Amino acid sequence: MRADLIDIQIEDYGNDVEIALSGSLNKAQLSAVREKLDTLMSGPGIFFFLNLERVHFAVDDYLDMFLDLLNKTRDRNSTMVLIFQNEEQQDYFFKYRNIFEIHESRDAYKNSGLSKQLKQVGIYYGKKTGLRLSPSVAIAAGVLIMDWLVTLFLIIAAQGKDIADKQSQIMTLQSQRDRYVQEIDKLESSIGPLKKLGVVEDTSQLNSFGTIRDWVSYLKHLENTRREE
Repeated sequence: MRADLIDIQIEDYGNDVEIALSGSLNKAQLSAVREKLDTLMSGPGIFFFLNLERVHFAVDDYLDMFLDLLNKTRDRNSTMVLIFQNEEQQDYFFKYRNIFEIHESRDAYKNSGLSKQLKQVGIYYGKKTGLRLSPSVAIAAGVLIMDWLVTLFLIIAAQGKDIADKQSQIMTLQSQRDRYVQEIDKLESSIGPLKKLGVVEDTSQLNSFGTIRDWVSYLKHLENTRREE
């Protein structure tokens, strides 16, 4: 098959050049296709989009051809992007999917900033395969999750100990409060006889003396107060 009979369509968008191949390509056509694409991609353009949606590759030799074109494009400081979304091409380029820039359309490539950044760190996403991680990223993610779980466990354990300490303090304070209430009740019951004897006229006098620990001392205090008067 002659090179000029190869079914290739070209659309020029300035810095973007989209080259669409169609039909069935076998080994006999390989050299002609290689020459045609190499010539087209040597011309003006920074981004070369090879639309392979409607082409069938009968042999695997075209994979080496695309790898060679990719290296030449990079040497010219240009970018080569493969455009397709059918399963046949996905299977054909599967083992080189991490080498080629593969997108569903030219616009999809333009909007793939986040996707490309994820691929650079080993995270891949596809509609059919879902989210996939490279082995190194999976190990790093596992270590990160394990560290996070250990940290979370230590925080929970520390908080649990703090809560237990606070509960212990609260119980101690409640016990002291109950004891003080009992002592106050006991002291108040003791004031009755003293009132009858005229020793204590008003319970408010207790507050002027402070906490009552020794009734003998308190009675001496009252006697000294009366003498001074």
